[in-house]
Amino acid sequence: MTLFALDTDVLSLLIQGNEAVRAHVQALTGNRFSVTIVTVEETLTGWYSQIRQAKNDARLVRTYAELQRSVEFFRQIQILPFGDAAATIYRQLRTEHRRRGKNDLRIAAIALACGAVVISRNQRDFRDIVGLAVSDWSVAATELPKQHGPPADD
Repeated sequence: MTLFALDTDVLSLLIQGNEAVRAHVQALTGNRFSVTIVTVEETLTGWYSQIRQAKNDARLVRTYAELQRSVEFFRQIQILPFGDAAATIYRQLRTEHRRRGKNDLRIAAIALACGAVVISRNQRDFRDIVGLAVSDWSVAATELPKQHGPPADD
């Protein structure tokens, strides 16, 4: 059974009803999908920011509704933790990929620690991390490789 970890960008597409992502999730017979705690943090932080910036009642109501929808979604899905193993992997990744975003490396570290495939549109953020499997579900299933890891050495 394969464990898939949705990156924040793909999770947003799923919540917005993207057909390609939804089709992949619905096709997961025998497999599971999850998010990392980093994705939870990024999602909630985004909604908190939108709430603080709301200029009128209608926007505030819509934004709180989206925050609530996100919280309810997270209650129903497996959330992969940033534990000791992920912290160790993260420290190593930070030395190998100094210019990479911290949250991308945290997501990669969690996925490596849990044996999960990262599902992201941002392939360039993950594809050169040794041992990490990455896939993009934002395009139709017929256009995708099933999953891929880091590029082969030439």
